[in-house]
Amino acid sequence: MQFTSFHQATLSPRKLTAALLSLGLLTFGVTSFAADAPKAPQKPPTSRGALQEGFPFLTACVSAKFPAGNDANKGVAIRLAHDSAMLFDEDLLRFAAGWTGGYINPTGVSFDTGHGGHPSIYGDQQFATKPGPGWADASGSFADPRKIEPYGPIPVANGRYDGLYVVGDDIVVTYTVLGTKIFEQPSALQKDGQTAFVRTIQKAKNAQPLAMVVCDVDGASGTITGSTATLTLGNDVTMVGLVGAAKDAKLEIVDGTRVIVRFPKGSAAATFNVVIWKGAASGKAAFAGFLTDKPKLADYKKGGKQHWPTPIVTKGQLATSTTPDGAFVSDRITTPYPGVYSGNPQDWKDNIFKRRIMIGGLDFFSDGKRAAVSTWEGDIWIVSGLDESLEKITWKRFASGGYENLGLKIVNDVIYTTGRDQITRYYDFNNDGEADYYENFNNQATSSTGFHEFAFDLQTDKDGNFYTAKAGPVKGGGRGFGGGGGNGFVTEFAGTLQKISKDGKTREIYATGLRAPNGIGVGPDGQVTTSDNEGTWVPSTPINWVKKGAFLGVEDTRHGNKSEFQQPLCWLSHSDYDNSGGGQVWVTGDKWPFKGEMLHMSYGKCRLYLVMKEEVNGKMQGGVVQIPIKFTASAMRARFNPKDGQLYIVGLNGWQSSAANLTGFDRVRYTGKPVYSVQGLNVIKGGVKLTFSQPLDKASAEDLQNWSGKRWNYQRTEDYGSPEISVADPSKKTRDRLNITDAKLSADGKTVTLMIEDLKPVMQQSLAWKGLKTKDGTEISQDIQHTINVVP
Repeated sequence: MQFTSFHQATLSPRKLTAALLSLGLLTFGVTSFAADAPKAPQKPPTSRGALQEGFPFLTACVSAKFPAGNDANKGVAIRLAHDSAMLFDEDLLRFAAGWTGGYINPTGVSFDTGHGGHPSIYGDQQFATKPGPGWADASGSFADPRKIEPYGPIPVANGRYDGLYVVGDDIVVTYTVLGTKIFEQPSALQKDGQTAFVRTIQKAKNAQPLAMVVCDVDGASGTITGSTATLTLGNDVTMVGLVGAAKDAKLEIVDGTRVIVRFPKGSAAATFNVVIWKGAASGKAAFAGFLTDKPKLADYKKGGKQHWPTPIVTKGQLATSTTPDGAFVSDRITTPYPGVYSGNPQDWKDNIFKRRIMIGGLDFFSDGKRAAVSTWEGDIWIVSGLDESLEKITWKRFASGGYENLGLKIVNDVIYTTGRDQITRYYDFNNDGEADYYENFNNQATSSTGFHEFAFDLQTDKDGNFYTAKAGPVKGGGRGFGGGGGNGFVTEFAGTLQKISKDGKTREIYATGLRAPNGIGVGPDGQVTTSDNEGTWVPSTPINWVKKGAFLGVEDTRHGNKSEFQQPLCWLSHSDYDNSGGGQVWVTGDKWPFKGEMLHMSYGKCRLYLVMKEEVNGKMQGGVVQIPIKFTASAMRARFNPKDGQLYIVGLNGWQSSAANLTGFDRVRYTGKPVYSVQGLNVIKGGVKLTFSQPLDKASAEDLQNWSGKRWNYQRTEDYGSPEISVADPSKKTRDRLNITDAKLSADGKTVTLMIEDLKPVMQQSLAWKGLKTKDGTEISQDIQHTINVVP
């Protein structure tokens, strides 16, 4: 099944999904597309750079082995004692599974670069709950209340995941159900070679009746004896016991296959254990031995022991690259070795945590001396020593376990990240340099099983609102969207730009029609921009100047938006400018040239561009010129340091990119020397005006031999990208040469007016100059690409 071309479909994808569900033709969680399900390896994976060791949780889309369709789309895989684990579902507030003998299979794009898969539990699954809410609603029903599509969190009125605490090796998850605050710690007990799972719950007095799912066993028959429930299936039993609960809390068996716990209205606050054990019916007498431990919750309020007390120290490299005019140099902020582990400990060099590092987010603390970076693997590192010399750069690991954290923002010196599950806000209670509480700031976005549903970038506007963008569920190989299984579904927020309120309470769709917007920007006056990635409906990389409510071109992620396609500010050719866009950043300080202008990062070509923009008849258009500096890896996220005023850029190499390294962290430093570059672009009737940073030599500026140009269009279709189409003859795949008929230099010597024969709106136009000289004799050879949406 594939959702394509929304404007041609009779039903929207969401309505079609609901229709299929009602007919029983589609199941959710794992979905009925078994061919797309990841295959478990024969042996458990051992040391991998993407699967952290010695840390108690990891967040991902995780599949359980049973029952059919048991996916936690925002799953927290929690390590327990005795080589066991449990899986918490953030959206549904349920423990989806418990298992022994392993952890998870690290399958999926952020683990092994595979397309179309996601992690699954590894080991012997002992219990499960069916996909659906873990707690009943106000009417006592466990039916899924997400009527439009079974993705994203349940309604806040029913329940909300609030976050999790890391207390040493223990995890305490916290959530609210019908107004009642819950704290819950999973653990495991072992006696005589048998393992039982324990849910230690601290529940406030509840103002409404509550009911909680403990486990489901399809085909079983059930009995209750005292405070123990037993589900029998063949020769196996699954037993559930209550320890320390209020006297009015009762175990109940529904349809012989489901164990729940009920709490009547006004049930007293209590800390109690729910114990779950599976074994042979002949050994069920041993279950009583697991009911002797007194319920005790870890002290989550104070913070726990450090997991990574030893920082990693690296030494930077100054002036690794210089622009031809000497105005800019790049300095390398050396990262701990980010390679992929091959089994030889020497491969890790100085990375004592045996941890791969692929940086996808960056921001600075107010002192400007420290930065925080987030990684695709879900870590946060605090980087200090960002002084002029970069002689001693200290990397302190602050947090881990995130779900592909590809955006980071610091507000009032508090770190926020965006991942596929939520925007997370972090707290360090005991000031030991490690996060103790991972708060759910906002988790209202949907996420399915798709491998490609990245949440890109995190920015704020002047009022404190947050912005992020979500990719569409691209199929393996990059063409088309959805299809089920590891390819996922086009859910409500797929392929959209989103705005989240300052307090985190609301998330709205700001614009639709995106494919893989790996980077956004928010200007000082609130202007929002995005890039995108060439592919289905995206003929080449655009820079979008986004108006609220805009439709940005991808029909599969239109979401019923009736707006016409908003042409981008400019297109960039995939062959020589940008095959995969990064984010945008605005020059706001006085220590860098081009104040008030916007810069664009190219992830695919690892480049930095100055964006030259203008508004004509209410429409934006413009182009870019490269700032010719080299980077350690891709150019993906950028921030200006509030202390030194210089530009810092991070990036990774996770899909098609010319990046030389797996990750990079660079500083683009202005040296104070004059910049020799074009810096302004304006389309006029019959021509183009180019404004330069330095006065030009009149003779060279007006010599037509020094100027050349071409133009072409693209085709926006369901195909992957587009050929370059002749403007003169659309049947040909070629660039047309421009006939530049005149060149005139302005009185101040900085602006050249080029008259161009038959100038007209065009998706892509390039202009180049060679042999152009300034008044001081410096030669400037450059080229630009720009888009003409309107000719005045």
